[in-house]
Amino acid sequence: MKDLRFRRAAAILVSAATVFSFALPAIADGGTKEVSLHLAAYYNDAKTLLGVKEIRGSLSKDEVDALVDIYEPENADKAKVFEWTDNIEPTTENSGREVDISDEPEVVILHTNDMHGALAGSSSVIGSDSVAALKKLDNAILADAGDASQGVALASQSKGESVIKIMNAAGYDVMAAGNHEFDYGLGHFKELRDMANFPIISANTYKGDALLCADGDNNGANVIIDKNGVKVGIFALTTQNTRTSTKPENVAGVEFKDEIETAKEQVADLESKNADVIIALTHMGDTDEGECTSLELAEALKDTELDAIIDGHTHHVVNKKVGNITIAQTGTGSVNVGRMAINIEENGEVTIDETMLSRAFFNNITPDAEVTKTITDASSELDKTLKQKIGETKTTLWGGSIRGVITEGRVGETNFGSLICDAMIEEAKNLVPDKYKDAEGNITAPIVAIENGGGYRASIPNGQITLGHIIDALPFANNVRIMEITPKQLYSALEGYISSEKNGTPIGVTAQDDETGFLTATYEGSFPQIGGMRICYDPNKPVGEKIEVISLIAGNTDLDKNDDTTELILASHDYIIGAEDMIAEGSGLTETVTAYINSMTEGGTKPLEFPVTLGRIITTAHNPDNYTYTAHITLTNASSLAADSEVPVYVDGEAYDKAAVVKDEEIKIPGKDENGNEIVKEMLNVRTLNIELPDGPHAIKLFPEQEEVYVNNYSGNGILYTYNGLTLKYPELEYDAEKIEQPAG
Repeated sequence: MKDLRFRRAAAILVSAATVFSFALPAIADGGTKEVSLHLAAYYNDAKTLLGVKEIRGSLSKDEVDALVDIYEPENADKAKVFEWTDNIEPTTENSGREVDISDEPEVVILHTNDMHGALAGSSSVIGSDSVAALKKLDNAILADAGDASQGVALASQSKGESVIKIMNAAGYDVMAAGNHEFDYGLGHFKELRDMANFPIISANTYKGDALLCADGDNNGANVIIDKNGVKVGIFALTTQNTRTSTKPENVAGVEFKDEIETAKEQVADLESKNADVIIALTHMGDTDEGECTSLELAEALKDTELDAIIDGHTHHVVNKKVGNITIAQTGTGSVNVGRMAINIEENGEVTIDETMLSRAFFNNITPDAEVTKTITDASSELDKTLKQKIGETKTTLWGGSIRGVITEGRVGETNFGSLICDAMIEEAKNLVPDKYKDAEGNITAPIVAIENGGGYRASIPNGQITLGHIIDALPFANNVRIMEITPKQLYSALEGYISSEKNGTPIGVTAQDDETGFLTATYEGSFPQIGGMRICYDPNKPVGEKIEVISLIAGNTDLDKNDDTTELILASHDYIIGAEDMIAEGSGLTETVTAYINSMTEGGTKPLEFPVTLGRIITTAHNPDNYTYTAHITLTNASSLAADSEVPVYVDGEAYDKAAVVKDEEIKIPGKDENGNEIVKEMLNVRTLNIELPDGPHAIKLFPEQEEVYVNNYSGNGILYTYNGLTLKYPELEYDAEKIEQPAG
């Protein structure tokens, strides 16, 4: 869309009998901004214009319709919606699109999941103050499907207390216990439960014979909320996988019962209590990470009175139906909010329309001032601590979910994973008992390290490193531990971390394309990041037979996979090494990594330089020698550039000897119709930079101070636009002609 400078423009609405005229508001001179604009004109059956609502932002039709419904004036029966193009012309030749708003939903449920502490609004995050304001406008129930209290520094520094305070202020009505609600221990989970002004529930989570969440008026399993005379019954489920997706000691003595059997009992219970609508609020996910998925739950209960599943855990955006059961999940990090519009027909049938509300949608919502103050107060308490400078890095430390979909640390080596392992090895040197030392005090047992790919959750961009960056990346409050291990045990452990079987189906890294190097994987959090060693493995071999060799970096010594006598020291943390196996415990992982970066930068006096990859995890099904691939990077703010023009780039921090080429690419986004048939859901043109690169991961930027993006032929980042039906998109760089100069060389 072209840049716009709005002055004043008249708009005409034509109905069957009446012409209405009004004006677009002026926007001040001096600024250019890409604007997508809708105007909704409300009128009654007498064709009397009751009001006009201006709707800004690039929104879906469903989002526009939701805003039309939310803002309708009293006595309005109809609305016409006009979309303006970049030259301020209505796209529908003055006819508009008529929306019937007379049958507004009887009940609306707004829902979030996997916020992981992202409650403060930003250019990409939907703030809880905006969600609270929408709740009031929409007269809605507000629910969360778990994993709110652990994540970025706002959550982890207060052990979730700041999150609960904000959720209280925002008016949440109910929350499911997610696996990460237990990350601070069972005692603190109960403290958070008691802090909440809303019930935190889980119908399948027991301590002894009692529901863990039960307390006072909270029965621990379900709630019935009376909204507009409709009884909405909501029960919650927590994935059985919580046994292993938080530190096991945090849930010692807790039983997570079968989700399907529990759900059947809960539906029957809520029916007996005359619930008009029954919703499962689940933290289970839509992939085979846990014992049961939300899809399997829906299949098992599609002949019951269950109407919808509001889900979380796998960080996907889901809006689909299994039979008559709606399943919705909003992604992660508050990038979307779900809006579930519920009606009950005269015959008692429940109909549900689910809409994913984007960040752009909330540009039309004025945030709730009281909730904003709560967020500001909570943030200011942490501000000084989080802004504490640790040092600077010339290279991005890549970790966690890059662009929200491809979780690089769960499919291959990243430099941040390697750095964390190196830091744990340094800490381990201070912990090794005397039995592993010679008479001079030298450590005789080799030290290796493992960090699980799901254990570090964010990247640290090139530039300043703050304590807040490290806390965001390492939110779990883990402690470094060491244990004794043999080569045979190490081979066995790493085999299981790379790939295993679940219900007879291989998971983890399961295959590699021999030509492109692309890895087929299910992005398991167990994938290992390593230190002190190298792994060579063949992804195409059967589960349990993939690792060909493990070598110690010191001395370049290969380990014998059948050696069950040689003593090695494994450095990791309390998620991987249980208390019964450890021989020593050290500092917190956050403190350990901070101290290591401090030592690497000589107290912050020189910048950290850490390669994009150190070649510690090597796949052997693909030959990288002389292999090159074309990476695609979406280019924004680049309307002045012609197709096939060249743009200089920096690769891995250095000026690159090949320019990137501007292309206009047609992208096809696959999807499925209501019958499950594969279709092309959407086609769009994307302006990209195409650049030829040598095999492996690379960091790309257009000028030295720009934040880098990541491409990798092994993960498909910057190569694939879609994978397994998920829209990945390409990494994005903003073109800035004033800052881009032809690099030397």
